[in-house]
Amino acid sequence: MTKQVIYSPKVTRTKAPHAHAVRTGNLVFVSGCPAYHGEMQLAKGDFTAQMRQCMTNLQNILEEAGSSLAQVVKVNVFLDRRADFDEMNEIYREFFGNDPQTWPARTTVEARLPRKDFLLEIECVAEVE
Repeated sequence: MTKQVIYSPKVTRTKAPHAHAVRTGNLVFVSGCPAYHGEMQLAKGDFTAQMRQCMTNLQNILEEAGSSLAQVVKVNVFLDRRADFDEMNEIYREFFGNDPQTWPARTTVEARLPRKDFLLEIECVAEVE
């Protein structure tokens, strides 16, 4: 089995030792994606902006890997604050739609994140055609 490391030029690269994603066979595994944009910019304290940026980053990484949000089979969402759960679901529906038959499997947990200004981080697994 071969492994292809994926980096999207549309997504901020951090100094952390991980790829944006790894493709192997017909699957792509996207690393935990924070809401960075540009030169390590982050909408501090703004959950809505961070959630939308995380989802946009996921889209861009999946596109670079030859996949899309429609091909996502599993999502893990890590929230800094449980209070953001309902807002997360609303924005999540904007990206994954309202039809439960098309939703990927998902786990959402409240977690202490690696940077104090991160309000969430999202990772996923998707199929590649």
